[in-house]
Amino acid sequence: MNRAFPAAQPALEQSAALKPFSSVVNNGVGRALPATNPAVAQPCLWDGACHIALAVPNLRTQFEADAAALLGCPPGQKPTEVLARFRRYRQRQEARLKQLHRSGGGGRAYCQARAAMIDVLLRHLWRTALAALPSQEQTELPPLALVALGGYGRAELNPFSDLDLMLLHPQPGPGGEPPWPALQFLVQQVFLPLFDLGFKVGYSVRTVAEAVQVANQDMQSKTSLLEARLIVGEADLFAQLQAALMTHCLRGREQEYLAARLQDQAERRARHGNSPTMQEPHIKHGCGGLRDYHNVLWMGLVRYGTRSLAELQQRGLLSPAERRQLVAAHDFLLRVRTELHYQAGRAADVLTRSLQPAVAYRLGYTDRSPLRRLERFMRELFLHMRHVHLIARSIEERMAQAPGEETLPGCASTPRARSSPPAASPVVDGFQLVGPYLLASHQAVFRAQPSRLMRVFFHAHQRGVRLHPNLTQLIHRDLPLVDRSFRQDPGVNEMFLQILNERGHVAATLRAMHETGLLGRYLPEFGRLTCLVQHEFFHLYAADEHTLQCLEQLDQIWAATAPPLDKYRQLLQEVEMPALLRLALLLHDAGKAQHLPKHAPVSARLASRVARRLRLDEADRQSLSLLVEHHLAMAQISQRHDLDDPAVIGRFARLVQTPEHLRMLTLLTVADTRATSEGLWTGFKDTLLFTLYRRTSELLARGPAAIQAQQQRKEHLAQELVPLLPRAVGQDEVQAHLAHLPPRYFRSCSARDIANDLLLVHRFLQQQVDLQANPLAPIIGWQDAPDRGCSVVKVVTWDRPGLFSKLAGSFSAAGINILSAEVFTRSDGIVLDTFHVTDPYLGGPVEARIHHRFERLVQRALTEPIDLEALIAAQKPARPFSRPPPGLSIPTRIGFDNSLSENRTVLEIITEDRVGLLYAISRVLTESGLDIVLAKITTENGAAIDTFYVTDLDGRALTDPARQDQLQARLRAVLQALG
Repeated sequence: MNRAFPAAQPALEQSAALKPFSSVVNNGVGRALPATNPAVAQPCLWDGACHIALAVPNLRTQFEADAAALLGCPPGQKPTEVLARFRRYRQRQEARLKQLHRSGGGGRAYCQARAAMIDVLLRHLWRTALAALPSQEQTELPPLALVALGGYGRAELNPFSDLDLMLLHPQPGPGGEPPWPALQFLVQQVFLPLFDLGFKVGYSVRTVAEAVQVANQDMQSKTSLLEARLIVGEADLFAQLQAALMTHCLRGREQEYLAARLQDQAERRARHGNSPTMQEPHIKHGCGGLRDYHNVLWMGLVRYGTRSLAELQQRGLLSPAERRQLVAAHDFLLRVRTELHYQAGRAADVLTRSLQPAVAYRLGYTDRSPLRRLERFMRELFLHMRHVHLIARSIEERMAQAPGEETLPGCASTPRARSSPPAASPVVDGFQLVGPYLLASHQAVFRAQPSRLMRVFFHAHQRGVRLHPNLTQLIHRDLPLVDRSFRQDPGVNEMFLQILNERGHVAATLRAMHETGLLGRYLPEFGRLTCLVQHEFFHLYAADEHTLQCLEQLDQIWAATAPPLDKYRQLLQEVEMPALLRLALLLHDAGKAQHLPKHAPVSARLASRVARRLRLDEADRQSLSLLVEHHLAMAQISQRHDLDDPAVIGRFARLVQTPEHLRMLTLLTVADTRATSEGLWTGFKDTLLFTLYRRTSELLARGPAAIQAQQQRKEHLAQELVPLLPRAVGQDEVQAHLAHLPPRYFRSCSARDIANDLLLVHRFLQQQVDLQANPLAPIIGWQDAPDRGCSVVKVVTWDRPGLFSKLAGSFSAAGINILSAEVFTRSDGIVLDTFHVTDPYLGGPVEARIHHRFERLVQRALTEPIDLEALIAAQKPARPFSRPPPGLSIPTRIGFDNSLSENRTVLEIITEDRVGLLYAISRVLTESGLDIVLAKITTENGAAIDTFYVTDLDGRALTDPARQDQLQARLRAVLQALG
């Protein structure tokens, strides 16, 4: 990676961030007080009154020199009267801090320097305010202390971080009153000027007793007070606060605090996707973010009294490598957060896709390719967050155990607990079951037999237990044993396939293998996906996390008892070899690591290599390659092609070859789509996919007989219509309807659907003989389908040029989003168009009030001249439709295919979605002399994927290359004009 700056300075650990600067602390008015009594127990992360030890020492000299030059005030002047001096001081230091960051300074170095600068500013505000008090009040002033809390207390301030401050004053004697006038004066002259200087400040005025009370009411407040740091004032008073916190807030309440912290961690992680590789990570609260790092220190302080990662390492809770990873990750995250604040111009923690390119470039990722630099930056960020996430979870799991149980056998560096561990089961294959955990019986368990590195996961899976963190450390330590001979060991491969072939829940076992590092070492083809950024805008996760999510979706199908997944459970139960399906899921995106335009063929080649290494037979190797190479086919065909066309079903049946392949590909498609992002899987897509599965399954099961059965459906439907229709609909109307529609209509419609269509047609025909009615006006029917997340709209009218375009334009002008459109034209000229539509903002069925708006618009569009373009432009929402982020725009692709249908051309258009898109496309097709026979409309996270089956006005396919080029040029011009 190209860097524009020298490597950042190594980050300092928390305990080294502050050091005592003097044996006395001055209260600002000349009275020297003893520093914190070393005999008093210190519950906080900081040692009493301290200066911040800066990674760039001369910065403190510069801060203090500038303060001496700019902030000196004559006695008696209030800070609010000389605020311009403090403003100039801040502006100068902000420029200095920004230069420190831009020149490659470490994240921790920047945050410490910022806190030190604000310390200097606050001490001058404090001294200036005290000097402005009347001499009598100065003499009577009780001991006071200005205390930094939270992030400011731990000297971790980014450019727009909040400042949390507390003015600590002593408890007045019996019958006494606090010095309210003096306290109010200090609030006005110390705290309020900070707002005028542009800081975001939270402050409080409390006694020690009040601070203890607040701490015991709220876990967050208690944590903030644990990080209290004296800025200026009475050290003895601050020491009283520390001692009181230890005595009244922590001692005897350790387990209560730890339980509250663990609950907060679980809730926070659930809110942020339970993954450290979200495509828009939350740097502070996301999994593997700064809060995970902080939590390690907070819990260590409360549980063991440790104040640094070094002390946690000494207790055996961290390995040296894990400690180095945490230090590096903490520094990197702080540096990213600093740049994120600068780019956003405000406090921000979500690294949105729109900001990622600028943040990456400013941090030195300057590759010529914008996508490449973004990928390098985000992958490094994901790796750091993954380290923090996994290490924090391991430490939390140990600390959550009862005292003594966190030091079970299996890690030589961990001291033996005084209390007896839970009863252990007999040693089996070098492992013991102790409570809910599996542990190693000795330190050399894997070195004695490397194959146990695979078997340990089988043992844990079979017994439904977790690996103890000590055992996880052993696996990490011995990963170098996973070499070429290990990967080719028949026993290891057989055990791996046995795990994959389990019928129940397997995803948790595979996730554990990945988190320990074994899965990526054993399957390097998968390992290269670790923290790999997926540039497709609809993906929520990095490639490895997406793959694990796919496997978890398969487990959900296994356990499903209710729609929409219950129907797929039977398919999974019928799969003969689940190991092939899971292996296909593990490898279906493996080709993305090679950064080629199409990853599926590359993934198939890699899967074939893995199959040979696992010694699968030829049939299984071919099955695995087929599933991986065509893992996108079923979604594309079901959403873009005409499922009522026998040729489409026939070609897909020839591709999958067998019912077993069809079942596995269906399950792979469901898992892959549902794991891509929330909301990508809808009831509408579920219906399309299962329709493709069902029709292909019938064809594979019965061969030519299935086609013959479909042709006989027309007669069966005619018989079923009789009891469904009112007497007003005569038999002549029924026979005409059946005679005038193509066979595709009867394959796709149930008897109930046809009966409803006949009622609409009947109303339309009645309108033709009504002298007061407009014969060109359409008949419109609405039906909500909440289970499919849409409304179904049917429009019956006379066929005419530009009809589909006007209908699409009316939907857009009414503010309705089209999911799919299907066109049926009777041979007598009556059109029956069906649209699946949704509310563009909320999703789901369209509200009744919008029904009326659309009906009024379409009545006008079909019966009188109307400017639909102007109406669509006026309908453009205040918030734009979902679009991909900058740098990841969707290029327009237009393709023609005459092989998918015998007499129709399939036109596929993929472009960025925008208001009026379908109207613009369909209008071009109409003006080009083309008839739209079928439209498949799909919109996913800002991308429109539209497929049109078109013919010329003589019903023939569009085969002339020159005419195709002309049409493509017109389409591109119109799409470019849309913006």
